[in-house]
Amino acid sequence: MNNLPSFLPEMLNLDGGWESVLEKLYTVFKKDFIDNNVFYNNSKIIYDKRKIEGDKEEGFWHLITKEDEKLGRIPDYDRAKRLPWAKPTIENHSDPVIKSWDYLEGSGKIRIYLWLENYDYVIILQKNAGRGKHLIVLITAFYVEEYKKKDLQKRYEKRIVS
Repeated sequence: MNNLPSFLPEMLNLDGGWESVLEKLYTVFKKDFIDNNVFYNNSKIIYDKRKIEGDKEEGFWHLITKEDEKLGRIPDYDRAKRLPWAKPTIENHSDPVIKSWDYLEGSGKIRIYLWLENYDYVIILQKNAGRGKHLIVLITAFYVEEYKKKDLQKRYEKRIVS
């Protein structure tokens, strides 16, 4: 992908066996989210630290896998190779290349969408997820496939305007 914004690193090369790929991905997650704090508008980003399967946090799995109706969470290489984009996208959310908005979900929760529209990547955060006003939860991030673009555009059009 040419002409990435200056704040975005290159995508990861995920050649190799799944175990080595997983370790490479977890190294990035650990550096960006475990060993260092990430902030959105001076609010600390937290993630799901539960370890339901294995020794890796749920928040990590939601950045590198997708839900399959029959198989549960499965590797999503298009999502995973963009993992190094998560932290810098959050930290540079006011950059004009990022379409950023608040959206009231059907559940009544307010989510923040950070869409790198020209690079097919979106991060979804959740405001005030029951843990305090100055914490924001990292819900997921994923590669935006063609069929999902219309849905994101509709959410943008129905965004909360303050």
